[in-house]
Amino acid sequence: MRLNADGVLPPSEHWKAYQARKKNKADADTGKPKKRPAQWRAQTIVKMLTNPAMMGWKMHKGNPVRDDQGNPITATETPILTREEFDRVGALLSPKPLAEKAPQRPDSTALLLRVIHCDGCGSRMYLNKSTGYYGCSSYKYGWFCKAPASVRATWVDDYVTAEFLRMAGPVQITRVTEIPGYDPQPEIDATAAEYEEHQKQQGRQKSRAAQAAWQRHADALDARLAELETREKREPRREAVPTGRTYADDWNDADTAGKRAMLVDAGARLMVKRGTKGGWRTLDLRRVEFTITGELDPCIEAITTTAQDIERENAPEHAPAQGTRLRIHQDELASAA
Repeated sequence: MRLNADGVLPPSEHWKAYQARKKNKADADTGKPKKRPAQWRAQTIVKMLTNPAMMGWKMHKGNPVRDDQGNPITATETPILTREEFDRVGALLSPKPLAEKAPQRPDSTALLLRVIHCDGCGSRMYLNKSTGYYGCSSYKYGWFCKAPASVRATWVDDYVTAEFLRMAGPVQITRVTEIPGYDPQPEIDATAAEYEEHQKQQGRQKSRAAQAAWQRHADALDARLAELETREKREPRREAVPTGRTYADDWNDADTAGKRAMLVDAGARLMVKRGTKGGWRTLDLRRVEFTITGELDPCIEAITTTAQDIERENAPEHAPAQGTRLRIHQDELASAA
């Protein structure tokens, strides 16, 4: 969308403009309506980013141009992508299983979408905009819930906000950088496929020169495969870089969709039990259980432990026991007597 908005020419239009400049002529105004110029499309970008030309390789009919040793001939010493980056981009652009394509619903106004669940059956609860309540959705899926729950949205929204900021708010945010590894297998597979295709042409050469050229190319591909098989695979690694911000900072700057994404990414989950009859004006905390699991859990536990240690250190030496108003030492009683 940005490429189209900025007027950047897609490959087909760029090629037309290049040919026009090469022939040193401009498009003549024939009076005929001009065709709408081609636009950037997702498949165009995917095709470009998965083309080995991004590594600086010279390509011919979809295959790399190779030297006598079978190595791809490069057109530049500074390619756009390294081999590791090219493989990483290819992995990111590969089709994802349907299970990984979860709907995000960025248009929803519900803060707790995919976070709030009914304790009676475990199903998700959804916001009814007309009533302002989250309700159990078991009936939508055709199963019976022994205790379907519903709760006022403002109550649980405020509760989750307070709990999330209490538990995760002080945690420092780190951005995880993926350091790409290297796997020679993709190039081995591509070179082996090229070798097998080349083998299909064996015996079709009539001249000795053609037979020799065919054999040289076969030997070059074989040598390249042997060299690739000696390379070691390096696993990718992750590196955490501090950002200088906390989850509370990002929460306060985010809109509803951003806050919801923070909750989901943190593994937040709110279980809601069925309410009891009565004129409740606030949330009955006995009905709710809020948890955070995942990568944040150790950080939250460490912060909680530190806070408890500080609280104990700052507590008075002779603090009253819980449930009492005053503690009198034995020596004070003796002196009073």
